[in-house]
Amino acid sequence: MGGIAAAVLLGIAAGAATSDSTPVMARQEKFLYLLRSYPQRPPRDTLGQVEQLVQQGDFPDHDRAEAWLGSAWLALQERQAARRWFERVARDHPGSVWVERSWLGLGDAAAQERRYGIALAWYAKARNAPDAAVREMGRVSEQSTLTLRERQRWAWTAGGVALVIVGLLAASLGRHRPLRLWPLPAEAHILLPVLAVLALLSVRQDPAPRAAILELCMGAAFLVTLSGLRLRAASPRGAARAVHAAGTLAALGALAYVAVYRGELVGMVLETLRAGPG
Repeated sequence: MGGIAAAVLLGIAAGAATSDSTPVMARQEKFLYLLRSYPQRPPRDTLGQVEQLVQQGDFPDHDRAEAWLGSAWLALQERQAARRWFERVARDHPGSVWVERSWLGLGDAAAQERRYGIALAWYAKARNAPDAAVREMGRVSEQSTLTLRERQRWAWTAGGVALVIVGLLAASLGRHRPLRLWPLPAEAHILLPVLAVLALLSVRQDPAPRAAILELCMGAAFLVTLSGLRLRAASPRGAARAVHAAGTLAALGALAYVAVYRGELVGMVLETLRAGPG
């Protein structure tokens, strides 16, 4: 009788284990299917289905699914949703390699927001991860982010230079009374039509270059007009006139860099300059 009872108990246990494993493996298969067929449906549809699977319970690739959700949301520029899933991987699966890979995702999210200090902190953590692939990706991401941070600092510097020069021109103009705004100075008569044509031509460009061109045209129009008004009011001679011209050109160059940076076109411009006219 004891042997029969033991056999019955083992059979019940095996049946229960099979019953438990069936939905687990069903979720696993569904997750793999959703990954394979991801290009065949709208991204948010797949994301919603994977989120439901994760909420339903555990399965072998549960940690991978959470990390994948973070990466997929990040690719859609939904950074807050991405962060929630990356952080959840760390809570649900401490020690998983997908936790280490989520550090890269958290760094990428910060870099997209141009918070490069935070991004570099995550990449530094990834560089010390046990997984070799994560370490290498952390190193590569760190190098590119250092370049982006340097460009950001140059943009802040250029913006500061432009503001200082505009302030000096405005202060000098304010000291020369009476102030005559009309007719516009000769510089404005020459350059404003050119800037207007450039602005109109930018309509045919992609959104990022178009925004950069429009920003540059508006800033240059204001700066050229202000510079011409100051030049007409102060009538500088010799070295003073040369300093005025140099300051205006420096401000225009600074404005151009800020516009290109804001349009995320610095890399493209540098590559174009390296390639040359050929």
